[in-house]
Amino acid sequence: MKTRFRALIVSSLFLLMAACGGGSDSVSQDTIEPVVTPAPPAPKNYSIRVFEQASNMVHACNVPTTSSELENSFVEISEQVGLGFSHQMPNGDNLFGQSGGVGAGDYNNDGWVDLYAIGGDGRPSLLLTNSRDGTFVDTAVQAGLDLVGKGSGPSFADINGDGLLDLFVGNVDDGVPKLFLNAGEDGFVDITEQSGLELPGNNISAAWGDFDQDNDMDLLLAHWSLEASESNRYLWRNNGDLTFTNVSDQTNLFWDSNGDLSFAPGFADINSDGLQDVLFVADGGTSKVFLNQSNGVFADITTEQISDRSGMGSAIADYDNDGDLDWFVSSISRGSQDTKRIFGNRLYENQGDGDFIDVTSSAGVREGHWGWGSCFDDFNNDGNLDVFHVNGFYGQSNFLLVDPSKLFISNGDRSFTERSLEFGIDDTGMGRGIVCFDYDRDGDQDIFVANHDQPARLYCNYGNQNTFINIRLEGESPNTQALGARVYVTVGDVQQMRELNANSNYVSQNPVEAHFGLGSASNIDEVRIVWPGGAESIIENVDVDQFLIIKKI
Repeated sequence: MKTRFRALIVSSLFLLMAACGGGSDSVSQDTIEPVVTPAPPAPKNYSIRVFEQASNMVHACNVPTTSSELENSFVEISEQVGLGFSHQMPNGDNLFGQSGGVGAGDYNNDGWVDLYAIGGDGRPSLLLTNSRDGTFVDTAVQAGLDLVGKGSGPSFADINGDGLLDLFVGNVDDGVPKLFLNAGEDGFVDITEQSGLELPGNNISAAWGDFDQDNDMDLLLAHWSLEASESNRYLWRNNGDLTFTNVSDQTNLFWDSNGDLSFAPGFADINSDGLQDVLFVADGGTSKVFLNQSNGVFADITTEQISDRSGMGSAIADYDNDGDLDWFVSSISRGSQDTKRIFGNRLYENQGDGDFIDVTSSAGVREGHWGWGSCFDDFNNDGNLDVFHVNGFYGQSNFLLVDPSKLFISNGDRSFTERSLEFGIDDTGMGRGIVCFDYDRDGDQDIFVANHDQPARLYCNYGNQNTFINIRLEGESPNTQALGARVYVTVGDVQQMRELNANSNYVSQNPVEAHFGLGSASNIDEVRIVWPGGAESIIENVDVDQFLIIKKI
């Protein structure tokens, strides 16, 4: 027994030596595969919080029903939710009624979108705090924001990186623009005098972005002035100490003409190189495309394809889901009683490198009357971005006093059909600014309209059975809103992209968050975030119908 056991040991040792190349030249050492220890997974560079959406409480925009009659329909509910106020300009406005507007943002960090609405020179402006029950309450007096005057284009952004949204309020007719620092429970503090903002009399609209990649928020302004002396004060660099420096000339951001007819500014990475470029909607055929050269200078790359003649409102997004940013410009189009106004809206499709081509005719969005504030949004959550814009103008022709707002619903093939009345929007007010947002956190996008010298309007979206995902980012300070980040959502073979921005729709802004309609999808394959600076986060297998807050860590 012992002899047999010893033989087995010898035999086993011989086989082991052979396997290791120790007993025969015919056995190669290469036949032994090295043992590779799998690398540990890379640590996550993000954290996720799920924001609880609206409960089943009954309010003006949340009526429990199984009826299909309310699907894809809007209902005007401003009075019911505490928005029964009117913009007032009893002393007139020598800018032909171009001022006013509304800014949107979560200034108190409770997860719900608030509004700052210009009141005019006939009543104080309003800080409309979202009560989280479907209503708003005005807290402007407590916050120190009850301004009276010809205000225009309010815009929220975190200018000092403390996580609180500060506020810029423009003005016209030689009024004084204001910059307010959000001091939390102590309200807003006027820091205009120390900020270094020496601005011309007309400051129509504002946008915020990081053009110089220093991670703080720079200010971009539109002025609309016929005075050459008021030009070249568009871009203001944030110095990081609550002061700003005018860098318009040294960055090559200016118009060649003597006057300045700019209306709606916007930051956007139009060639996907990680740098924020500038798109300026302007009147008189002077809209501009400025490409960021990465050396502190912009190049004017405007071509003959940028053909809007009376550009006013601006919307920037990837409407065709091909991964680059396209541009819608509301303008003046022919009306039934005004055959001289034939210019019309424009839709500029990005070829991927910042080269835009005019696809207005094939898209079916040219006829829009006298357009102002504009937005891209997915109002029926089918995965395709739609277009909404408001209209109206005093004088010229009577029909301009009652020309209706336009809702162009995507057909899913790069074309649109105007369906405002079908969707319940019968709006003939003197529209100027708009906010496209989910005010009641029920998963569909509502619309707030800031009219000029008329009552405001809130259109509740009753939605449909399609799913969605809403994503808000928290970036590294001082860019706490992660402006310039891109969010990609992939379901099957369809990928949608949103770039976070604080741009002007025209005297107005949307909240900085990414809403995606998902059609009938029950699950998201992947959410990919490209943060400012280029770092990426990838989240797989994500549930639909959620509000996510994703923080960079």
